Order: sequence, then structure tokens, then C-alpha cells
Amino acid sequence: MQKLGDYRSTDTRSDQEIVSGIAELTHAESTLAAQKCALLAEFSRRGLNVGLKYSTAGRWLAAGTRVADGNADRQFDVANWLTHWPAISSALRGGDIHLAHVNAVFDGYNHVRECDPTLGSDAIAAVVVELLTVAFDFTAAKVKTRAHELGLAAAQDARTRHENAVREQKRREDEKRERERRQRNDDEPLPLDEDDPDPGPEPEPVPSGPPPLLVSENSALNRLSLYVQANGRTALKGDFDKVLAERLRAALSPLAKPEPGPDGSRDPRSSSQRDADALSRLLDRYATSGLRGTGADRPHVNVVVNLKDLIRHRGNSDSSAESNKSDSSGDDAHPRGDNHSESARPTTPADDPLWPFYLEWTGPISRSLAQLLSCDADLTPIIVDDNGVPLSMGRSIRLATPAQRDAVIVRDRCCVMCGRPARWCQVHHIVFWENGGATDITNLALVCGDCHRRVHQEGWGLVMGEDGHPVVIPPLIEDAERKPRPSYHRRRQPAAS
Repeated sequence: MQKLGDYRSTDTRSDQEIVSGIAELTHAESTLAAQKCALLAEFSRRGLNVGLKYSTAGRWLAAGTRVADGNADRQFDVANWLTHWPAISSALRGGDIHLAHVNAVFDGYNHVRECDPTLGSDAIAAVVVELLTVAFDFTAAKVKTRAHELGLAAAQDARTRHENAVREQKRREDEKRERERRQRNDDEPLPLDEDDPDPGPEPEPVPSGPPPLLVSENSALNRLSLYVQANGRTALKGDFDKVLAERLRAALSPLAKPEPGPDGSRDPRSSSQRDADALSRLLDRYATSGLRGTGADRPHVNVVVNLKDLIRHRGNSDSSAESNKSDSSGDDAHPRGDNHSESARPTTPADDPLWPFYLEWTGPISRSLAQLLSCDADLTPIIVDDNGVPLSMGRSIRLATPAQRDAVIVRDRCCVMCGRPARWCQVHHIVFWENGGATDITNLALVCGDCHRRVHQEGWGLVMGEDGHPVVIPPLIEDAERKPRPSYHRRRQPAAS
């Protein structure tokens, strides 16, 4: 059996010694990691770096172990954090989890708190327990994925509270204005019981700005920089939201597959080399396709419905067309990743630990982002049995035809909200498809990508005016009275004489 300090040549050991030695050292690795974390935390608590003439504990560790300052600071951050979670320290010390699991739980803890900074101590403790439970049975990557799911749920709750607070504030302001109006009207005196109405408890203050948006889905933070290096080569540095990263990965993936040589030998290129070659091929296709300036392809959504669930819902609902639409494409059909897009999975109970909305490459996304992506997507309904085997696959539906798009462009001319050119825009369902909206000219409007996000994520609305042109409805945070605004090009038209 392998012991610490046993430096015998491995080729002299028996098969059993090798197997047992690996198991022993793996356990010892976790135990030593727990002991190191405890020592680092105590070093930090005592401020020993000051006596050693170092400005911070991390700087001392970086100098002594020749690791990057950021690496050293992170080690101290994790160690100090573990002092508040003895169950995780105990699991690491006992070899039940690896240090990689601890780092994943630590990152997940911080991620969920960023998604909803208002979470109380009990809710945060429940998050940590959930992530530790996953760590006991799965890899660190699974812990990371689960943390993203919990973060999305927390962000959605925070968004809901924000919207409720805005509505409550609007309601109270309306009531106040109505009371003041009636008090000023001598012909309509207030009843005795309304002389001093009780407004009730003060509502929660409304945060400024739009509802909170998950950092991973905020396209305004996207960055791409190209740096010319001393040797003449160019380095790329990027920071992308989930949608852009998903589209990039999906575009590169089929072009970056390993290609065996003529004699069947393995592809000698590394994965990063294949990705670089795939980017070159993608640009070649773009340059020769003749499609420049027409925009990217629409995403594809697979709406997966379990046959048993479909039958049960049909049996328990009205036989109207609207009810059938809900069964096949409402909240029970959960989008889940497929290609450069999202697709759906069968109905899940409320306590299912898996978040239902996924992209294939970049993982879980919020409900609002799923709605945004599927708004202008090809839909394929797929019916599966209890084992997930497809029984029936429908065809793509719901998209505006080229003729309809041309007609919408003639009518709207540009983005109805901000005026961006039509070639940058998408055809959007005014009444969402999932809510029964038809793919008719009278239910379609031209919106650019940014304004499309605002409709789905910031409370902006569109309705069709009596004159057959779209009308823009701002959110409460933008206009307390939500006064309708004409579409962009009609706002700019001179007044009729």
C-alpha cells in the first residue's frame, strides 16, 4: 500500500498495492487540502502576513509558492469561507468530496448571491446544502450546473418581486391621485368613511432601473478585443453572454470535428487548433455565401412532450383549440438545448431539481431568455414515450413567410421601437405564439435584437393599433401611465395638414 514518504519504484509494487495506493493517496489529498485550508484561515485570522512584512496574506503565499497573486488570494478566500461551513470542511477532511467540489460549491454560493443579493441566511444555507448534496454524488461540473440552475431561479424570484413592487407602487399612486381628485371636486364630497383612508403598510421600495438581469445573459457586457502581438500574430480576448457564446460554439462545432488522414491516422490537431481552423472556415463561408448583411439563421426549438402527459392534459382540459395549444406549447413543454438554440423536455413536477430551460453548449438559461429565443425560432413538436423514445415528430411551424416579412417591412420600415434598419430586425409576434398569437400580418411587428430583449425582459409591450400599425407600450418604470407611442417611422412623419 502506498504511504506518504514511500518512494519505492512503482514497477516493484503489486497490482493490489497500486490500486490501494491510488485510493489511499486520493483520500489523503482531500485530508491534506482540508488541513491546508484550516491553516490558511488561521493565518489570515491572526494577520501573520504583517509580521512577515507582506501587505496581504495572499501576497505572502504567492511569493512563497510562486503562484499567481489571484490564485493565492482565491485560496485564502475559500479557506476563510470554509470556516462558516463546517459540514463542507468535514466532508473534505473525510475524503467524501474533493477540493474541486469545494471550489465549485464556493463559486456556486457566490453566484446565487449575485443573482439575488436580498437572499436571507436561511435561503443561502439551503443553497449550500443543496450544492453539497450534489457534490456527494456527482462531479464538480454537476455542482456548477446546479448552481446555475439555482441562480436562475433566484434571479427569477428577484425579478418577480421587482415587478410586483412596481405594480403595487403604481396602484397606490393611482389611488392617491383618485382621492385628491375627489377631494377637489365640490360636487362629489368624500363619504365619512373615506375622509382618512388607511393606506395600509408601506410597500417595499422600488429599485431604480429595469428588473434585474442575470449577468450571464446581459448582452450589454459583451466584449471582443483583438491584440497585435510583438511577433505579428493577433490574440483574441472575449467575454460573451450565453446566447452569443451558444451561437459561436454551435457555428464552430461542425467545422471543428477531428478529421482523420487519408491513411486513417488520427487528426494531429489539438482542440484549440481545430477551433481556429473552424473559425477560418466559417469566415470563408461568410465571405463567399452572398448572404452578408442578412442576419443569422433563426434558432431551432424542440418542444418535447411525453405522450402520457399529453393524454392526461387533454383529458383534463377543454377540447378547444386554445386549450390544446396550451397542452403542447405552454409551460408544460420546457425548452432544452438543441443545436445553436434551445429545445424542450417533458413536463416535470414542481419539485424536480433540474431547471427546465437549457442551451446545449452553455447550459441553463432563464425563462425570459427562453421566451426571447423561441419567439423567432423554428419549432418541432416531438412526442416521446416514458423512456424518452420519439414516437412522433412534427414539422417546423409558426414562422413568418418571406412574403409576410416583406409585407411587415413595407408597413413598419424599421424597428418599431428604436428605428434600426429593417435588415437588422426580426419579425416578432405581438401576442406571443405561446399565448395563442397567430402568424398573421395583424399580429407581427419588426423589432431589432436589442428591442426584442426589452420586450421579453424589461416589460415593454406592443399592441396593434386601430389603424393597422403597431403601437409601443412603455413599462411602468419608464412611464407610470404607460401611454402608447406610435411606431418609430410614424413618430417621425410630419403632421398632416
